[in-house]
Amino acid sequence: MQPTLALLLASEESGGLSSMFDVGQSSYFWTILIFLLALVPMWKVVFGPIARALDDRENQAREAARAAEAAREEVEQMKASIREDLDRARAEAARQVAEARQRAEALQADLEAKARAEAERERQRAQEEIERALGAARETLRLEAVALAIQVAERVVQREFSPEDQKRLLQAFQDDVSRN
Repeated sequence: MQPTLALLLASEESGGLSSMFDVGQSSYFWTILIFLLALVPMWKVVFGPIARALDDRENQAREAARAAEAAREEVEQMKASIREDLDRARAEAARQVAEARQRAEALQADLEAKARAEAERERQRAQEEIERALGAARETLRLEAVALAIQVAERVVQREFSPEDQKRLLQAFQDDVSRN
């Protein structure tokens, strides 16, 4: 027979399974005494390490929470620092843009001044050239007027003037024109 079957048969002969669970008053006393005596070693061997493990776990959780809070504060500080850096970078970019704009405006003003000066020089050269051309045209006109006057005078007087007479008349005419 099997051992469990033999145990059941033996317990049925002596009153069955219920007799096995029948506990008397003395059993209560011994159970409590054994429990109390076993409590000290169980506390040191079982409950103590479990309590320490729970305390350690709680301490680790607190430390992890403190570390997470410190990390969150550090992240906030980093965010603030990044915002400050970004603001400084924006301000620097705005300053550089303003400086570039000022340089561009100064360059534009300089180029305009140079262009005006060049235009004024060109106008002066053109004016001088016009004056020279006008002077040359006046001189040519004078010479032609003198020659024409001499031809008219020759026809009127019916005589021919010598080259010395022509020079003298030309000089007198030029003097008269110069005075006017």
